[in-house]
Amino acid sequence: MPLTKTAALDETLVSRVLTSFAEATDLYAMFVDLKGNSLMSSESGELPCFCQLIQSTPEGMRRCRQAFERAGRYSYSLGESYIYSCHAGLVEWAAPIVSDETGQAGTVITGQVSMWPLDDQAIQEILEQIQDLNLDFEEVTNALKEIDVIPGRKVRALADMLFAAAGQIMHPGSEILQRRRLASEQQALLADTIQQKKLSLDEETPKQTRHIYPFEKEQELVGRVRLGDRTGAREILNEILGDILFNSAGQPAVIKARIMELLIVLSRAAVEGGAKLDELLSLDHRYMEELAKIEPLDELCAWIVEVLDEFVDIVYRSRDSKYLPVLQNAADYIKENYARDLTLEEVAQAVHISPYYLSHLFKEELGVTFIGYLTKVRIEQAKILLLETNLTIQQISYMVGYQDSSYFTKVFKKLEGRTPTQFRR
Repeated sequence: MPLTKTAALDETLVSRVLTSFAEATDLYAMFVDLKGNSLMSSESGELPCFCQLIQSTPEGMRRCRQAFERAGRYSYSLGESYIYSCHAGLVEWAAPIVSDETGQAGTVITGQVSMWPLDDQAIQEILEQIQDLNLDFEEVTNALKEIDVIPGRKVRALADMLFAAAGQIMHPGSEILQRRRLASEQQALLADTIQQKKLSLDEETPKQTRHIYPFEKEQELVGRVRLGDRTGAREILNEILGDILFNSAGQPAVIKARIMELLIVLSRAAVEGGAKLDELLSLDHRYMEELAKIEPLDELCAWIVEVLDEFVDIVYRSRDSKYLPVLQNAADYIKENYARDLTLEEVAQAVHISPYYLSHLFKEELGVTFIGYLTKVRIEQAKILLLETNLTIQQISYMVGYQDSSYFTKVFKKLEGRTPTQFRR
């Protein structure tokens, strides 16, 4: 079936990418539309015999289309490849195809493998899932024994490879997908922030204490925007958004009011960073109109991050202050050397200013002390190690610059509301 004109895709290019992927991996690959209908497949390779048997029945075909549709939708929401189990129990992965003209144009589907050898028990479980299709069980069993077995590590690598291959088709729409991926990552981060806050507060915590607006974080956000520190500003902004969502109890009106406050804060930070007031006034008006129209919370949170980026870009274009590059160099030096016994004097010497002046810049421009900034860098790195490694608390403590693991635990709990061990669970 040829591609629809509305897909705005090069049919020859799609065919070439599918075929190249199939020849490189010995896997069948196909392009499906948003409803899961197959529009094109690789010229080499063929659908596994088991899948052919399933799709030979109307109900089996319906289930496959439904699985393709769901996988396509989810991969698009993630902004990356998506690994899943189909309705019959085989492993497949999907990569979204996006164009500037139509948004998601379809999905590339491949796989139809197992990540472990199918023994008699596994085969029996699959047969039970498809028994209502009234297929010849002996024929299906023989087909299952021919299914390729690919370990999980290789499946992940092939999924990444598929996404890269799909990128050749959707290059014009890659920016759209990047925004969706960032939005997905942000939602995961916000969910983790909210969970941390729930764990850090007990039932006896006074309500008035729970709803205090994070003024200190707001000041740090202002400092990061003035500095033009996009990554740091995003981190602080997401922490603030987590506070807002946690304290608003899901009330859209309250959340929008808080977001409006953030707009004012970001605008002020941009002015202090050197942006022209008349340029910001027109932006502020536009942002207020956009804010009023956005409804879903995930879109609202992703939107405010895009606004932040624009404010940072404005600062970059307009700033002429001498101290900003110095402060940025100091921040970079800390991020490279946080594991050592780092002092204010050493950092000041590295960026060629006095310790007193550097201390003043951290406080006035970033809203934190030198020690506060260093501590935050260390704890953020510790959080990564806690989640991504099996290192002991003592080992992690040493790696992020703390010789005393007990003191490290105390500092960690003060900032995160729970101990390193509790954070890891």
